[in-house]
Amino acid sequence: MDIKEFANEFIDNVKMSVDMTSVDYDHELATSILEYIEDNGEVNAPQVCSFKKTRSRITAYDYNDEIESLDLFYLIKSDTLLGKVNNSKLDQGFNYLSSFYREAIDGSLFKNTDVEETDEIAEVARLVQSTKGNISQLRLYVLTDGLIDPAYAIASVEHDDGFIIEFNVWDIQRVYQQHRIRAGKEKVEIDFPTSYNTELLCLKMNEGNPFVDAYLAIIPGITLAKIYKQYQQVLLEKNVRTFLQFKGKVNQQIRRTLREQPDMFFSYNNGISTTASDIELKEVDGALYITRLFDWQIVNGGQTTASIAASLNDKEVDLSKVFVSMKVSVIRDLEHDEEIVKAISNSANSQNAIKKSDFSANEPYLVDMERYSRSEWVPNGNSKPINKWYFERTRGQYLDQLAQLSGYNERAFKVEYPKNQKITKTDVAKVEMAWKQRPGDVCKGAEKNYKIFVDDIMRENPTITPAYFKKIVGKCILFNTIDSIVKSKKLGGYKSNMNAYIMASLSMLSGGNLDLMYIWENQQAQQEVVDKIEELISLVWVHLTASVGNGNQSSNINEWSKKPECWNRLKLKLSEMEKFDESLMLTEVNDDGSYLNETQQARIKEAEEVPATYWFELSKWAKANDALTPMDRKAAFNFGAMRSRNQKFKSLKQAVYALKIVATAKELGFEG
Repeated sequence: MDIKEFANEFIDNVKMSVDMTSVDYDHELATSILEYIEDNGEVNAPQVCSFKKTRSRITAYDYNDEIESLDLFYLIKSDTLLGKVNNSKLDQGFNYLSSFYREAIDGSLFKNTDVEETDEIAEVARLVQSTKGNISQLRLYVLTDGLIDPAYAIASVEHDDGFIIEFNVWDIQRVYQQHRIRAGKEKVEIDFPTSYNTELLCLKMNEGNPFVDAYLAIIPGITLAKIYKQYQQVLLEKNVRTFLQFKGKVNQQIRRTLREQPDMFFSYNNGISTTASDIELKEVDGALYITRLFDWQIVNGGQTTASIAASLNDKEVDLSKVFVSMKVSVIRDLEHDEEIVKAISNSANSQNAIKKSDFSANEPYLVDMERYSRSEWVPNGNSKPINKWYFERTRGQYLDQLAQLSGYNERAFKVEYPKNQKITKTDVAKVEMAWKQRPGDVCKGAEKNYKIFVDDIMRENPTITPAYFKKIVGKCILFNTIDSIVKSKKLGGYKSNMNAYIMASLSMLSGGNLDLMYIWENQQAQQEVVDKIEELISLVWVHLTASVGNGNQSSNINEWSKKPECWNRLKLKLSEMEKFDESLMLTEVNDDGSYLNETQQARIKEAEEVPATYWFELSKWAKANDALTPMDRKAAFNFGAMRSRNQKFKSLKQAVYALKIVATAKELGFEG
């Protein structure tokens, strides 16, 4: 697929999404481009929020407090397919964004406008104000579906407040390049002499390993920075920490060394560990040089690399003095290359102990979620199901898979997995933590909430069944319903906070037992639930906004919503509301996701009526009389412990097993 074919399909997909969702064309076009930038790992979670004034304009924004970065975006639409966007339009776009930032900071943004305090853009402006003194970089992006002059560039500058302002352009050519990378059409193939005017002096480790050739080399900091700027996240795909790479606090020591002692960077830094599928070498006067690397990957040292790249246009950093030690492992065993790369990655990261919170994409929880998302068809009444919900096990997986297809297969994929039925890991974390009545964690942001969620999952180790997956989708549908209703109220920029607190409120009012399987079967929430959302909106809105500043509460709504006290106070108000009717409560389901009939439900109820004391007595009797099997005796004790904590039976199978033990014990003479 050439760029013209890609651009045609890209625009057709935008138009299709507009028709299906009734969203604004500019909104969908910006969202589609931002998807590729996010897929590249360059940004975190940008939000579209259009605002136009004579000299100040914005299309989207992204604030990541963990890396001290504020990103502002402006969209320029091309008049024709692959139309040229002249430099003056790009300059104007950056001027719009600069003006927006400046006016938001000084509070003059809405002068002579009719913007209300509750409008979303007003909250964006307050967010920008809150970043003053808290960011290390302001990144301005111009987005366009046209083509720019490849030579166009604006050097980064330092703001009077001490942070770096970086200027970036994503045109359709760059989007196309990212598409090709994801499709596997563009591997990371580094030609050092041609592209970067250098060759890497190295030593080959003659260890006689038939599977891996190992080399030690030194790479100039400026070369590493330029490579990273071109490929970014693609360089880190096999790094076990990839999803954390852009989310942690920028290493202050790295930044300080780069600025103050660049010539000492080689001595102070541990270097990077990399892999490649092949290598080209040159020998000069007995010295060995790396000239080319194929399918090059950084498996350890992503933070080092990103920090150096961030300093590429920093006037206080002399990258010509920066050098980085580099280990290159060239994988010769192609049959087991993935396993070898993973082992190298894990070992290379071991000095910083890979924690459970790093949560590899290969963890069973994520693998099982992906498996069921590819097998469970969405109910469609009496018609044959035609689509599914797509769970993204790894970031960018949906786009990655789509990029591999063309023609009929591509169209079939879009029908089977509609874009609006894609669920990410952070989506699951968001709905689950909100449903667990922990909206404060959700309000901490997608990545922080995800890390908390991971800790919970690793501790709880839930069994993933079709029913579990369907309930997750039910929660996602419910959350999307909340989002749509809240958005329609035009309350302002606290939509994400409102969504989390309303979701938690629904969980509390239903005792966490809302019939999510109904939502799955019907792909929509019950009308009574929709009515309750409408009722909750005013309550939650007043709770989050009107009471801010009283007592020990923060004057910042975003900060207030993160505090446990915020949810605790809302729970007091919710306790006075009418709870959901029993008819809306969950109908239990079998392990295979099918509904339990009345007889089956009665069996579960019968098992749950057996008290904990009975189970403990049975277990003691069985041991004393050498009755029942060891497994049955242990199960009896476990059932007692379970019921003493008022825990329910997890499945019909478990309940039937419990009743079988009771019956067998009675036959053997137990009279408890």
